[in-house]
Amino acid sequence: MGSSPQVVDWNSDGKMDIISGDRNGYFNVFIADDFDMTGYKMFKMMDSTVLDVGYNSQPAAVDWNGDGMKDLMLGTQDGLIRLYRNQASDSWPMFQTYDTVCAGGTPGVPINLYRSNPYVFDLDRDSVLDLICGANDGYIRFYRNTGSNETPELAAAETLKLLNGTPIRAPGSYYGSRCGFGYWDADTLPDFLLSAFDGTVALYRGALLTGVEEGRPVPVRLALQVGPNPFTTHAVIHCESTAGAELVVCDGVGRVVRHLGVTSGRSEQAWDGRNDMGTRVNSGVYFCRLTGSGQTASARIVLSR
Repeated sequence: MGSSPQVVDWNSDGKMDIISGDRNGYFNVFIADDFDMTGYKMFKMMDSTVLDVGYNSQPAAVDWNGDGMKDLMLGTQDGLIRLYRNQASDSWPMFQTYDTVCAGGTPGVPINLYRSNPYVFDLDRDSVLDLICGANDGYIRFYRNTGSNETPELAAAETLKLLNGTPIRAPGSYYGSRCGFGYWDADTLPDFLLSAFDGTVALYRGALLTGVEEGRPVPVRLALQVGPNPFTTHAVIHCESTAGAELVVCDGVGRVVRHLGVTSGRSEQAWDGRNDMGTRVNSGVYFCRLTGSGQTASARIVLSR
């Protein structure tokens, strides 16, 4: 297992950087400027010692405790997942100690998946971040967050399956699976990419809304249009629904950053690029999401300051 890159605005300057684990267990950061990238290989902790998980590190950068600063999750060769909490700032995260991520309720037991590959995403779309994890055996485990973004509490693992009940598995089982979640198409259901050690990449399209009961009435029409796109200061969101529907803005991992209220019929709502606390959010890709009567419409929007 070699490098495992993730694109993220590490220093919160509006430019997308790259973070990466590696076979030797180190964590690396590559900062983009206007012309090149500056590498911080073998990233160091606050006491200047190298951040080293032993072998085969797999990073996921996310604000895991809801304090507005990026934290770092690292999958490891030995199967545990380490959570390094940010002890500096969102513009340059720094770490010293780590906690082992647990699941199964309180107090929970450490997650232990050989060659763990964590990914953080709101898979059940309840505005609370969940943990999804690939591993050496090729299967994908879903750890539902039954707590909150500020105090996460992970339920026991569920193995992701196809509609026919077949567990999803990367081709072969040698060195396992890595996954990345998002919205690939325009149907507003979460999709994901699954890769295997042999280089195969498969796309799995979402087919069901988690938690939506069969037979619930749906609106005749639920639609969104956004402009300008990209935008710098304000975007206008054109909404259409035949029943009351809630409009929110979500970040790239599905977490709600701004609630824009309930709308019905045809209406226009403005988003000024701020979260619910009134703080300007970072440049990047966001999703406007309109939800009501069992249906959801979504529109991708890019904020470029």
